[in-house]
Amino acid sequence: MKLTFKLSIVALALSVAACSDNDDSTPVVEETIVEENQVSEYGPFATGTTSSPVTVYFDLDTGTKLDITDEDAATNTSWDIAFKRTNVYLNSHADNSVQMYFVGNNAEFYSEDGSADIDMFTTATAETELEDYEAVTYSDIPSDDTVWQQDVTEQILAGFYNYDSSTHQVSAAADKYYVVQSDSEFTKFRVSELVQAGFSMSSITFAVQHQAEGEQAFAQEQSFTLDLAMLCASSDFVYVDLQSQLEVTAEDSYDVMLTCATGGADFDLTLAETATAIQDFANVHTGISAAAAPHYGFQSNEYTVKAFSSAPWYSYNLQGGHLLWSQYGVYIIKTTDGYHKLQITSYYNEDGESGNYSFRADALTDDQ
Repeated sequence: MKLTFKLSIVALALSVAACSDNDDSTPVVEETIVEENQVSEYGPFATGTTSSPVTVYFDLDTGTKLDITDEDAATNTSWDIAFKRTNVYLNSHADNSVQMYFVGNNAEFYSEDGSADIDMFTTATAETELEDYEAVTYSDIPSDDTVWQQDVTEQILAGFYNYDSSTHQVSAAADKYYVVQSDSEFTKFRVSELVQAGFSMSSITFAVQHQAEGEQAFAQEQSFTLDLAMLCASSDFVYVDLQSQLEVTAEDSYDVMLTCATGGADFDLTLAETATAIQDFANVHTGISAAAAPHYGFQSNEYTVKAFSSAPWYSYNLQGGHLLWSQYGVYIIKTTDGYHKLQITSYYNEDGESGNYSFRADALTDDQ
């Protein structure tokens, strides 16, 4: 059993000072780290406010927070897990594709109908749930590769066509709708028809329903067709303004871009950087409330499907007050260097301020 060890204030100050001259990619220790009975506790790490969020990047292998920007993080392979307000991210870099497995502890925190048991959540503490954390060992690492989850990058406009693997033919997925938010207006559209030309689209037809600013419902659907074979004969890209139903230039305000290929355009739709969209594959939206738009989940062209979404670490607003309550779930994190267990113990600092993560994290080794 490991004896209790705490960094003294002096030792902590020296460790931070020693790192102060490092570059942005160098791990920097923040806050006191306590190791007790082979349990390492970290935090609180501040992730900003709802209006000004901050991402905290953490390297589980070294037990350190990395002082890197979001831009740096896209190519950085050192960080394993990141926290940004209520969201938890895993590194998906090709050289450090981190995966997660939820061990399924604390199932009793939820009733048979899936609702949260308020008493279980509100009476649990980091101390009462320490036993669950300590119980997870190397032997709990699953051998079934299919149970591991990882963050996946998706394109919001994916799915607009169907592919027949037996005939290698492509057709329009005319029942797949999307809603684009651009310039304070909304446009619902689908690809109602496309013509395949080898490995390209020689023609594409958009069916659109526009909702002008101040309106509450989409207008009647109208269609327009683009001759991609002709347009791509003299250009590398085709830009589409869904509102005006016109092919435009890169300098104009556009919603969707197509990349040209031989004989037409690639089977891909790229959403403009100035626009966001949602998928309405069930065709349920007849209009979008501008005031409620932030709650619809509009995404940029590429967005992340988070592994932690499959096993959320918290329940929300159980007693009013918009508070988050941890389930004290234990997760096994798989990195390129090994395995770790993780348990989020708090979302608040001593002053009750939200977005301040504290957690336990330790390596899992086969000598346990």
